[in-house]
Amino acid sequence: MKISNVEKRMTSGGANTPRIDLKEVIEIADAEKYEFDALNERLELLQDAWLKQREPGETFDSWFKRTPREEIIRITLSSGGKVIKFSDYKKPKGVKTINLSDYFDLGRRLIDLSQSERDTLKWILNKSLNPKK
Repeated sequence: MKISNVEKRMTSGGANTPRIDLKEVIEIADAEKYEFDALNERLELLQDAWLKQREPGETFDSWFKRTPREEIIRITLSSGGKVIKFSDYKKPKGVKTINLSDYFDLGRRLIDLSQSERDTLKWILNKSLNPKK
């Protein structure tokens, strides 16, 4: 009675044969999978464009040959996402004016302030100049 379907045992390669690094094999397989997925997405985009732009009875090959190369590139890269300009979202802030006279009496010097007033002044300057702290 036969226990397994293995016809012949494979050798382990011997003492001088380097071991197979499974992490490297997995990385190669993952890279090939991602590449296959990307190519498959491009082909689906081209097929969708062909279905929308074809003339009645036109084959994919004839449509592909008559379509300009730039348009084919645009079709395959169009699903890459929207390009966002950082400058549209990051508006330069205006110059902040710090009016310390609102918080203290007119004509007072820094040396004349009490410790709590100095702490308040330090807090105001830190919040004004470094708002993320």
